[in-house]
Amino acid sequence: MASVRDIIVEAASRANVCPRKRVLPDDLFVDSLMLFNGVMEEYSSREYIEAYQNEVDFAPQSESVLVGKVDGETQDELVDAPTIQLPKRILYKYAGSVDWVPMEFISYKDFYSSAYSDYIVSWQPVGHNLYKIHFKPRFVSTAPQCKLIYNVEMKYADNDTVNLPTPYIELITRSLAYKMAVKWPRVDDAKKNSLKDEITELENSLKATNASMHIITRGGSGNGGSLQSNLRSGAFISNRYF
Repeated sequence: MASVRDIIVEAASRANVCPRKRVLPDDLFVDSLMLFNGVMEEYSSREYIEAYQNEVDFAPQSESVLVGKVDGETQDELVDAPTIQLPKRILYKYAGSVDWVPMEFISYKDFYSSAYSDYIVSWQPVGHNLYKIHFKPRFVSTAPQCKLIYNVEMKYADNDTVNLPTPYIELITRSLAYKMAVKWPRVDDAKKNSLKDEITELENSLKATNASMHIITRGGSGNGGSLQSNLRSGAFISNRYF
């Protein structure tokens, strides 16, 4: 783990913006903090940092459900998830079932096409920390329980601690150093390219590590099915990463 300030100071040194032994000027630190939060949100959106994900369970009562936070009253059903940055996936199950079944995401413009089953979902951003989730009416009528997995908005302050393994701290530091080198060009192009190559190298390494931990499995049929029955039938054999 490391503090936000530690990461910014190290990145500033690598980008030749400010030596480690000098105090980073306040105006540079404020701008660097904005860059830092941008790096964190970027990696969260790309699912490099899965530690910054959360989940919320709900039972949809209507075809459209608001998820997030609302200032004031709303006529729509609201699921409380005040720190939501981006929905990632929705799963469902029925009473008495143990297993969660993933729903297929469809873009909103295609959501109402008759080509798709009732077991699809779509969402739209409607405000800061606020999304509208869309379900098919027949799906809602079956009284499902749903689970939303979402990326958490990350806003760090000066002395906050970043509780991540060392490789991720290094990745964040490299990315921030490159962004600093672009914003305040105090190194030559060769150094900039070197910083960028270092990011790519570590990204690929972490991507390979994450992939090796994924379970090879078969996608749901849309109607669900227990893991035990899939195991007995051999339905788990597939080349799709889930």
